[in-house]
Amino acid sequence: MVKLERLGGATGIVAVAAIATQFVLVGTAGTDAQSLLRARARWELATFMRVVGGLGIMWFTTGFAARLRRFSSVSSAKSVDGFGPAGPSTIVLGAGLLWGAMWLLSAVFNSVAIAEAVRGDGEGSVRWLSILGSQTVLVLTPTLMITFLTAAGVAVLASPTFPRRFGHAALFFALVRTGLALVDWYGGADLAMRIMDMTLIWVVIASIHLMGATRPVQA
Repeated sequence: MVKLERLGGATGIVAVAAIATQFVLVGTAGTDAQSLLRARARWELATFMRVVGGLGIMWFTTGFAARLRRFSSVSSAKSVDGFGPAGPSTIVLGAGLLWGAMWLLSAVFNSVAIAEAVRGDGEGSVRWLSILGSQTVLVLTPTLMITFLTAAGVAVLASPTFPRRFGHAALFFALVRTGLALVDWYGGADLAMRIMDMTLIWVVIASIHLMGATRPVQA
């Protein structure tokens, strides 16, 4: 179990590196068929990075949720009305796996766009598919990460698995992301990439914690 958790921390860092790399390679804007063909190798590498990132996020989530659950029996006696970390950790698992799956779906959009461009038909579809490849994840990340962080914060505070300040930080980041998401959805600013940046930084921080202490932390 400890090896699974630490491997989850390592894959979380790998996932962040892969996701950041694909943004550097192709950004978030769509492209037309001719431009895609001229930079085909770059788009294929970006697609591969999205697959690596998606699988890495899913593995990270599995290890993170396992750590949250591992000391649930220790904290159950201290929980209020029997409410321990098992419920929130399940939400963490679901939200994280779904976020990883979104990156795999993003890679599928990219792959189909490349195939359409190579065949030479579907000029309009190539642009739309390339846009969907990046925008699907950007649009869904705020909701998924707010859910993920809120559940993670509640689970950490309900158990001694991580330092309590880590749980408070998760709830704080969830609150900040909620504010940024509201501005992004209803305001005039485009903050999708800022939310993504903060999410990736938090995954790195959580991964470092996951590779660290494995014993219960006293409140």
